[in-house]
Amino acid sequence: MARPAPFAPAGATVTAAAPSAAEQFFAPAVLQPTASSGASAKGAGRWFALIGVVLAAAVATVWFTFAPGSRAQHQAPVALAPRVPTAGLPTSLEAVVRIGAESTRRNALQTVEQVGNGDVASLANMQPNYNWLAGNERSTDSRGVSVAQNGDVVTIAVAASNHDVCAFGQWWPGATPQYVTMAHEPSCAAADAPGSGWSSEAGGAASDLPDDNG
Repeated sequence: MARPAPFAPAGATVTAAAPSAAEQFFAPAVLQPTASSGASAKGAGRWFALIGVVLAAAVATVWFTFAPGSRAQHQAPVALAPRVPTAGLPTSLEAVVRIGAESTRRNALQTVEQVGNGDVASLANMQPNYNWLAGNERSTDSRGVSVAQNGDVVTIAVAASNHDVCAFGQWWPGATPQYVTMAHEPSCAAADAPGSGWSSEAGGAASDLPDDNG
């Protein structure tokens, strides 16, 4: 029978025995602090700070590139010269989409003349094939017609399918209709019609093109 361990004398300090290797292995990690734990926490903090900076820079780049007010790379709007009717049909896609917008503009302006004003409801009753919009609403295709009226002057705007060309038209009682087609136009709304470049030549509308005999 093994001899029992001797009792410590009264008042003596008892030193706990160091845990064995197995006990250290199975002990919770919190019981085994290391000198490198503080350095690891600082390193992790620096990594989180770096990731935060990178994400902030990425968000800022996306915002300034795609924000609605960002137009740094958008070309300045320019008035296109009227297209003089020529023999044959256009072959370029650019000419085709422009003619689509100008054809709607010509027909829509004729509807305005028949109604005698820019009342959207009256225009829709007269010509239901088009989507008649208020003057501050943008036309987005050749079926949408934005209409604004200022006094007796009625202004319309029709967008081409490429969203780059906008065909504007104006009419008032007793006057010859006026037209201007803009390229690189960011807002194809009648309320945003240009102040210059207008012409009595509608050139480019399908109704202006010659027949097969030229």
